[in-house]
Amino acid sequence: MKYIFSLCFFFISLSSIPSCTGGNTSQSVSAQDKTELLTIQRFDKDLYEYLQSKSAEAKDKLKAKYPDFLKAFGAVTINDSDSDNPEYFQTLEQYFSNPMLSQIYKDALNKFTDIEPYEKQLSEANGLILQYFPGKALPTLSMHVSGFKSNTIVLDNMISISIDKYLGKDYNGYQQFFEEHQLNQMQPEMIVRDYLKAWIIGEIPTNNKKKDLLSEMIYQGKILYALQQLLPGWNKEDLIGYTSSQLEWVDNNEKKIWKATVGKNNLFSTDHMVIKKYMDEAPYTATISTDSPGQLGVWIGWHIVKNYAENSNKDLTSILKENDSKTILKLSKYNP
Repeated sequence: MKYIFSLCFFFISLSSIPSCTGGNTSQSVSAQDKTELLTIQRFDKDLYEYLQSKSAEAKDKLKAKYPDFLKAFGAVTINDSDSDNPEYFQTLEQYFSNPMLSQIYKDALNKFTDIEPYEKQLSEANGLILQYFPGKALPTLSMHVSGFKSNTIVLDNMISISIDKYLGKDYNGYQQFFEEHQLNQMQPEMIVRDYLKAWIIGEIPTNNKKKDLLSEMIYQGKILYALQQLLPGWNKEDLIGYTSSQLEWVDNNEKKIWKATVGKNNLFSTDHMVIKKYMDEAPYTATISTDSPGQLGVWIGWHIVKNYAENSNKDLTSILKENDSKTILKLSKYNP
């Protein structure tokens, strides 16, 4: 089984963790009718019950209900994926006994007592998935508390969100750990976006060729374009994680951004640091302007893919499968 852990949506595969099942993160349509309200499993509550009682009954309940997820969760939080090891649960108890983390856990549970609004939005998005991706649907969805260590944990058959990363930008516990540009992404409503984002990433074929800036732009642009189709009521700034003023800046400076990127010969650069400056969440995009928001490469890629979709008349799955970034750029006719 492949486990994928995300910090600010940087995905890595931990192939050293034993495999349990095959397949991808989609359920079959027959397993989940589009009219059915999705429900989110509350691993966070079940684990908290164990941490409070430390009873054998609560431990057995966890092991029976979450056999695979416990391995991935342990790898993220305590660097131990062997949930059958007697020391595994002892280490979990020690980890969550930290007073600050204990308070964060309580705050997260109190914040997300009613999750039906998120379930409704995800159910609507799942109906669109069934239309755009015939034969596929969202997998089991869950929630956990990681202690600020991961936004998402993705298994072959489950996506779990770390709800302590979505307590609102003004949450007191965030101030000493996160910067302003990160806090904008930590609003409760972003949970729906990030569940879907994790699922979409599993649907985009990876290109094993040496990556350049353009290919990274197109890859991230595909993710945002797909999100836009699954969340049609969302505004652009929330999809990418900008403020309204940041979105206004990029809209007003689109031509300058593109001209500078091409003029500096960065578009086909394979320099890791150049790519990072364009793609990473940051206070600004250093290669363009200190007045700019971060992730300008993501924003450009999104616009290229949108233009490509409009000009090619291809369906969403075909757009995501197209791996030739130069072909996408050419057919997009992107030239702001």
